[in-house]
Amino acid sequence: MLGQGSDVPNLGHKVVNMTDVFEIIVEPSSRRRRSRAPLSDKQRAAALFRVWHGVRDMIEEAERLGDSELVHFLAISQLLVEERITTLTSGVPAFAIVDTSLPN
Repeated sequence: MLGQGSDVPNLGHKVVNMTDVFEIIVEPSSRRRRSRAPLSDKQRAAALFRVWHGVRDMIEEAERLGDSELVHFLAISQLLVEERITTLTSGVPAFAIVDTSLPN
């Protein structure tokens, strides 16, 4: 059995005309988002600590999967979160007292 006017057999697949286009229109919500008060340093440090735990869980999962590249990326992310927490809680930038001008 051949398709309509073509040499390609019809195997029960639906033939879709490439000119058919579906549009998805997303209209903005009429409700406005409630503006939030900025977090204090202590609240930001607590939120970052929760993020740190989430990243640690993802590292464990990546290790279980055996994806060393993902483990490395997540470990770098974890170090950046730790640096930010240290800066927020101590008031001193994390690497302020370390000589970073020289390579390893």
